[in-house]
Amino acid sequence: MLLRLGFLVFCSIFEKIVAQTKVINYIDNSIIGTPKVICAENDLALDIVTSKPFRGNIFVKGRAKDKSCRQSYANNGTNSYSLPLGKCGMQRLRSANPRGVNFMVTVIVSFHPAGFITKNDRAFHVKCFYMEPDEIVTQNIDVSMIPTTELSDSMVMPKCEYSVRRDGPNGPTLTYANVGDIVFHVWECTPADMGMLVKKCFVTDGDGEDHAVVDFDGCATDPFLLSELSYDASLMRAHASSQVFKYADSNQLYFTCQIRLCQKQMGMCQEVTPPSCGVKKLEDEANAGNRTKREIEKNDYEIDVATSELLVLDPADRGLLAPSPFCVPRLLLPVLPLLLITIVSLTVVSTALVIRRQNHKKELDVLQSSRYY
Repeated sequence: MLLRLGFLVFCSIFEKIVAQTKVINYIDNSIIGTPKVICAENDLALDIVTSKPFRGNIFVKGRAKDKSCRQSYANNGTNSYSLPLGKCGMQRLRSANPRGVNFMVTVIVSFHPAGFITKNDRAFHVKCFYMEPDEIVTQNIDVSMIPTTELSDSMVMPKCEYSVRRDGPNGPTLTYANVGDIVFHVWECTPADMGMLVKKCFVTDGDGEDHAVVDFDGCATDPFLLSELSYDASLMRAHASSQVFKYADSNQLYFTCQIRLCQKQMGMCQEVTPPSCGVKKLEDEANAGNRTKREIEKNDYEIDVATSELLVLDPADRGLLAPSPFCVPRLLLPVLPLLLITIVSLTVVSTALVIRRQNHKKELDVLQSSRYY
């Protein structure tokens, strides 16, 4: 009987030690150095080295429950996570300088086996750039033996950005907002040597649900979500106002657009930008008759731009975050017990002094009465 009881106690202690060891393993674990990004032909990979055997999960941000976007690991020292190009909400953005395509995705490395986010977890914004090969066809004609000096130059392509701002088109960039807030979408390319047309804009929650807000011609599809774009005189900056909205079951918003660049100095931006929208668009189409709109010339370039993640709070979330009249600042929490003890002590001392004074007064009254009699 004693042996059996001792065996049960030993097993219980051993299980607790093993469980505690597992907890310590992932709590004390961390990433060594900088993960290595591998851009393959059909996928991108992330190699991660940890200080201890890795027992956790690596997944795309916002896709932790999608098995095709999550990979679990058990007691691995070197961990490789691969993802097919264009899958799991991966962004695909074209670039004009240099010419190619960017693939971007945010990957979470979670050390907790159950997938909880803890203090040691890391997030990496992984980018892979695939450059388009230049196809140059030349033909040589030899006329004389005069020495020829080769002179060459290439035009520097503009760099374009897309941001969401508050307090005006020149206000600070937003990372979060409330439903109904007035914000400004801003598109800008530098330097201002060309002209641009913002077109084919979509909003998504990062889960595959896209909704068009600007069409192929650069006109707003839903003025309630995004107003018509206003262009500066340089034709390299545009903005539009919007009331913040969100998807019913998601707090994340991503905006992507295409920007068409045209040679302004060569007169190739006419009938391209700024676009004719609304009533003006109908009038221009009627006046144009059978004339077709100029197709994209070989000197025109198209690139993709995207905003960073925008977190949106709905009215219910704002109610939860509203300040309470009984809220105590965090800095006062350590002092609060001492403050309460001090108040109670002062109250007790004050009460004792008052009672003692009253008793002393009664004693004096009794003495005076006895002397009188």
